[in-house]
Amino acid sequence: MTYRIAAIGDLHIWGKVPKRLFAEFESLRDRADVLVITGDITNNGMLVQAERAAELLRLARIPIVAVMGNHDRRALLRMPRYIDILERAGVRFLDGTTFEINGPAGSLGFAGVSGSGGGFWPIEGPDTLPRRAMQRLAVRARSEAERLERALSSLTTELKVVITHVSPTLSTLKGEPLFKFWLLGNCEFGQVIDRHEVDLVYHGHAHLGNLFGETAGGTPVFNVAHDVSRGIVLHELSANHKPLSHTATSIPAGARI
Repeated sequence: MTYRIAAIGDLHIWGKVPKRLFAEFESLRDRADVLVITGDITNNGMLVQAERAAELLRLARIPIVAVMGNHDRRALLRMPRYIDILERAGVRFLDGTTFEINGPAGSLGFAGVSGSGGGFWPIEGPDTLPRRAMQRLAVRARSEAERLERALSSLTTELKVVITHVSPTLSTLKGEPLFKFWLLGNCEFGQVIDRHEVDLVYHGHAHLGNLFGETAGGTPVFNVAHDVSRGIVLHELSANHKPLSHTATSIPAGARI
């Protein structure tokens, strides 16, 4: 037995949702056991956008686990209402917290945090920022990494999946301009992930990056930002068979949704 995990990020829903997407999400109930969303569900954090997203997401009729993206956080004072709309559609947001599923394929745990930039030097890549700017970013990067560390430490499941909005590795940022790396992720997350027995990591945010990479310690990482994944990515994962298989649906890349 295996868990079938569907994942997508950076939908950036803002206008009317194309009808083709409703069919894609409705089909998930037959193809996946859980849906992971790596943030930026909406484009501006507006409530009308959240309502449109909720109409789409409730069609999945499977557990939905998500983290906030930087565009979702634009909801600001609307945040409680924004979250409520999406939670009523079945979305469970992780913010330094966990979610577990138990079934014939074993126990599956998710640890999630939105994350922040901060860069990858000196663990990965060159030092491209002035020291003072890097130090300011590093404070939040370390704080978010500590929250992820606590969440992972609390998981005792056989399988562990990490969900973040930003990348824990440079290896999924190929195609992104070098000057943007400090905004797209940080090496603190990669170090935390490699200290735990994590089976799979999902992130988004890097729209020009590449689909697959791995942390410095070899943990598989998938960038499922919509423009990169070309659709909903599907994985099979089980405690007895760790290697991953994946396919993607036919949601067109670059579609403005």
